[in-house]
Amino acid sequence: MFDPRRHAVRPDLADSRLTDLLPDDHPVVDGAVEQVVAPVVPIFAQPSASVERASEALLGERVMVFEDKDGFSWCQLLSDGYVGYIPTAALSPEVVEPTHRVQALRTFVYADPDYKSGVSAALFMGAEVCVHATDADGFARIGAGEWVFADHLRPISAVETDPVAVAALFLHTPYLWGGRSSLGLDCSALTQRAFAACGLALPRDSDLQEAEPVAWLEDQPGAQWTAAERGDLLFWPGHVALVDAPDRLLHASANAMAVVREPLAQAVARIEASGLGPPRLLRHPRIGEGA
Repeated sequence: MFDPRRHAVRPDLADSRLTDLLPDDHPVVDGAVEQVVAPVVPIFAQPSASVERASEALLGERVMVFEDKDGFSWCQLLSDGYVGYIPTAALSPEVVEPTHRVQALRTFVYADPDYKSGVSAALFMGAEVCVHATDADGFARIGAGEWVFADHLRPISAVETDPVAVAALFLHTPYLWGGRSSLGLDCSALTQRAFAACGLALPRDSDLQEAEPVAWLEDQPGAQWTAAERGDLLFWPGHVALVDAPDRLLHASANAMAVVREPLAQAVARIEASGLGPPRLLRHPRIGEGA
């Protein structure tokens, strides 16, 4: 009934918002909203840095925290509903409303509005920041002694119009299981990031992207992969790819260990030969069609 990736439910504790679905005596807790204050932070499946990286959260994203214990916070990422454990040191209860989002693949945080000044961090596409001031040289202040190049930011309400073009920005980015930034990401993070930049939310994992109803995605049951159009999503067990052109895929490939373009027929044959079979579903995004 409960998916631990989507529902904050453990045998000893659960999100109080799920009370009506739980036994009467199941312990529950009201969550508290906190904010990610690190450029990027892993979300683990268990409260340990030595276990599988399930996903990641970016600077400025908000989480609902249900428990802080032994250096880890059990929480749910509000942007995509993913549940897991984040190092508590990467979170703050002081939530600042963001004004802008990083639109560049990466941007640096400088000590002064000067590209020669010291660099304290790198931020990644999708990170959310609050701009307090700008200067004549094109820098934006996002904190005390923290400046970023303003053209690498967009207002929080601004959206892109072409998810394929956004995904192409990640070409050659290393493949990283559970990754969700331009340092490294997996197949479903690539599609999630590409559509998120266009203001369209997808679940985190490929099986969820395949199965969950999404208002702006139209299932094409029985459609052959040869009928795929630019922008379509193709699904295999444990993998999702974006159709870059009628004869080409763009995906984060564990085979290439990078984001690559690959001839569609070649990719289908290779993946089928690996034992996953042909694509089992095609979903068509209805962008700009009243979705």
